[in-house]
Amino acid sequence: MTLCCAVGHWQHRQSRRRGGLPVSSAYGQIVAAAALLVGTVLICAGLPKAFKSGAFAAQIADYGVVPGRLTSFLALLISSLELAAGVLLLVGLAAPVRLRQVGAGLAVFLFVLFLVALASAYARGRHIACACFGGNSELEMVGAHSIVRTALLLALAIVAVFPAPGGRAFDVAGFAAILAALVAMASELTRLLGRLRRATAAIVEQLAADSAAADQAEVR
Repeated sequence: MTLCCAVGHWQHRQSRRRGGLPVSSAYGQIVAAAALLVGTVLICAGLPKAFKSGAFAAQIADYGVVPGRLTSFLALLISSLELAAGVLLLVGLAAPVRLRQVGAGLAVFLFVLFLVALASAYARGRHIACACFGGNSELEMVGAHSIVRTALLLALAIVAVFPAPGGRAFDVAGFAAILAALVAMASELTRLLGRLRRATAAIVEQLAADSAAADQAEVR
């Protein structure tokens, strides 16, 4: 028993000397970084929806999954829940862990809801705005990229539920920036691969049409 304790203490000291972080410290910083990123995303998504609830309600109606009379209510409810979850996640970084966990649990519920709605619209071939941030640019259209982005944010929200102490603000911000870059890269790569697939399919179709036209010309 004494030998195991001594080895553990030596490994901890060696990690410190190499400038590394103990596993528990790194774990806490990753959890805090996930909470910081998800909270920031939810607030950035909720604010424009709250200020333009009419436009957001119209985007909800485009999904075709809820009666039109409920879209205005849902627009207000969803934007309010996003802002509440975001605030709880961010405040929970400096307050009792329970606040962060409540916010993370609410974020998990929202992202599951969003993921189901996106997958449903994508499966039905609806070319509509995903309503993720209230805009209608190509990056905010329903597609594989928006599904991947939402799934990754869901995973981070689940990580933010874990009980763990926070870390140093600078380290947490650094981890959050890395996570944000990974989510953005995965979403963009999925979008570009989708465009490449569509372009390839169009070229193949054009070549087939040209070949068929040439065969008909030879027959004549």
